[in-house]
Amino acid sequence: MKINKLEVLLPYLQCPTCHGEQIIITSDNLNLECVSCETQYPVSFDRPVMLRSDNDVFCIDDYRNAKTPDLKNGIKAMWRSFAPKASVNLSSERIISTLGEMLLSIPNATVLVVGGGNQRQWLDKRLGISRSLNVIYTDIDVGADVDIFCDGHELPFADSRIDAVITTAVLEHVLYPERVAAEITRVLKVGGLLYTELPFMQQVHEGAYDFTRYTMSGHRRLFNSFSEIESGMVAGPGTALVWAIENFILAFMARSQLRKLSKFIARLVFGWIKYFDFLLKNSPAAMDGASCTYLLGRKTVGYVTDAEIISRYNGAQGLRHT
Repeated sequence: MKINKLEVLLPYLQCPTCHGEQIIITSDNLNLECVSCETQYPVSFDRPVMLRSDNDVFCIDDYRNAKTPDLKNGIKAMWRSFAPKASVNLSSERIISTLGEMLLSIPNATVLVVGGGNQRQWLDKRLGISRSLNVIYTDIDVGADVDIFCDGHELPFADSRIDAVITTAVLEHVLYPERVAAEITRVLKVGGLLYTELPFMQQVHEGAYDFTRYTMSGHRRLFNSFSEIESGMVAGPGTALVWAIENFILAFMARSQLRKLSKFIARLVFGWIKYFDFLLKNSPAAMDGASCTYLLGRKTVGYVTDAEIISRYNGAQGLRHT
């Protein structure tokens, strides 16, 4: 990200410390500064670190020398290329492409990716980045390929500045999902679009940074400020079963290298089971055992009522309490 990219970002930014909206680049180009409270945020290899100084989980100093990751080289890249996947994804490619098409009607639309990880190349391609979309990638992971390092609990963006938000497999890793969902809602314009994926039947996959799971109804409730355009399974019971088998085997393993080898073998031997999800993707019964769900929605002025959320349950269980 060059300095001109920083200048492009400035109109969107908000100080996470005092919520002031006038952010400037210091004369040495090494920091961003809030005019209101004079708090400075370091710029690490052209990427601002927009964290509060009192953040007790993530420390600003840990990001000062965070280089942009090399995604093409190294052992991890080789593992990503050759390791069998535990999951299918029934929705992302189609919905992200649809989202890009929906944004065509908005000149110079801005898309915020919350928890972008290393998805930049894939998402840019699916969104159609050549069509004058401004995509801002954020994450708290020091190894992520991002434009801004920030905490989703305190997004450093002003109210109603963003046209669309994408967040996939992120909110299970935050301490307060409702707070992050509220932040996403805050920065989106009324009528803005949201694409979100959340796991339901999955084992721990980010160690200490793994907290929460959601049913489809819980997913809708978390984002009840959005009218639903479409929802469904990202991955179903087949994927959930592969995860379960893999983690059953890993339960007997403690050493890191042995766990990696066991994971590889488990996916190689049992990975075919996940393809049943393509047969089950429209099955109400499968929804109750989904590995992960998605929601495409549009920000509304009011809220979707809890009664309506309950009425939209589309699994196979007919239980009603009234």
